[in-house]
Amino acid sequence: MSAKSSFTLSVLMAIGLLLMLPATTGHAGEPPPALKEIVETCASCHGQDGVSAIVNTPSLAGQPDIFIQYQLVFIRDGTRKVEVMQEMAKALTDENIRDLGAYYSALPPPPALADAPAVDVAKVAAIITQRHCDSCHKSDFSGQGETARLAGQRPDYLIKALSDFRAGVRRGRGMGTMMEVSVTLQDPDIQMIAAYLASKP
Repeated sequence: MSAKSSFTLSVLMAIGLLLMLPATTGHAGEPPPALKEIVETCASCHGQDGVSAIVNTPSLAGQPDIFIQYQLVFIRDGTRKVEVMQEMAKALTDENIRDLGAYYSALPPPPALADAPAVDVAKVAAIITQRHCDSCHKSDFSGQGETARLAGQRPDYLIKALSDFRAGVRRGRGMGTMMEVSVTLQDPDIQMIAAYLASKP
């Protein structure tokens, strides 16, 4: 094959690959048209860029795709009770849920909380190490698969989530594991863990 023919073939292959890629929809953070109305509803609580400014309401930006999908399915099916979300989640199709997972996971995660209360880092590290939290949430607490990102999450929400798991009122995948690791935690431990995780980038 001549050099010219080889070059032409390479160009055609590159064009073909580009045509196979999904179309982009504007700047990062802008939802695709089919999701726009749903995302506007989500933004009223979870923030315009998926970073919550409302007490006890989690930030969604940067959460793992599969984690978001699982939680939406649990809420839609009533396995996980989140009263303010119930009606909205019931209207979501499987395709909506897949698209929301992809959208929010692609957003930049929330920044580390700059004014988090000072904590005894050695004590928090011991609590976390004893419970092997990094085996599911990763060593940087960025989450993976069906496991939540904890780094940079609102501390009040982390306190709520851990308290709900400890009390057995939060349902869904991983419930058994989370009950086991949280059942012996005292309120001061939970508050300290939440402050520590919220301050992680």
